Amino acid sequence: MSGLAHTLLRDGVVLRKRESRERGFTLIELMVVVAIIAVLSALAVYGVRRYVVAAATSEPMEIINSIRAAEESYKDETFGYLQVSTMSSYFPFGTTVPTNKKMSWDGGSATELALYNQLGVHPSTVVQFGYACSAGKGSTGIPTAAQLGIHTTLNTTVSATDWYVVRAASDRDGNGVLATFVGSNFTDQIYGENDTE
Repeated sequence: MSGLAHTLLRDGVVLRKRESRERGFTLIELMVVVAIIAVLSALAVYGVRRYVVAAATSEPMEIINSIRAAEESYKDETFGYLQVSTMSSYFPFGTTVPTNKKMSWDGGSATELALYNQLGVHPSTVVQFGYACSAGKGSTGIPTAAQLGIHTTLNTTVSATDWYVVRAASDRDGNGVLATFVGSNFTDQIYGENDTE
């Protein structure tokens, strides 16, 4: 008998049966496994990246919405919006753009803090964005796109005698590009620019 096959006799017929050999994975099978792992890894990295970006933009969205609601409540009581700061402010960081750092809301200017407290806006955690809230009457004084640090203009065609604009900005990774979010009474939406920076 040879090493690869042996003969069996069954009902007078000679049958040859190959011995089963132990074998490993072929190169193609290993390449398919590696390709599947690479695709799953890419999907995981993409998912984590989206989660990190969403988490980073949740702070300014939440605080801007809080300021907007507070301004509307303030207007219901006083028939006007409250001017908290100019657009050159980055509360609580002062007049410098926050770059890759966080600060307590209470650490800002006492004057602006008192005005935000008057509105009832007081985040309970540290912030990494600087905030400005400007308000006025009539069409004069509405901040321009350049003053807001964005590349689009606000839809100020709404005929409103009173207005407010809220801006949040931060250079989260220190590369000189600001992530900027703007909300106003001109629209229900919050405009975001460079939000993934």
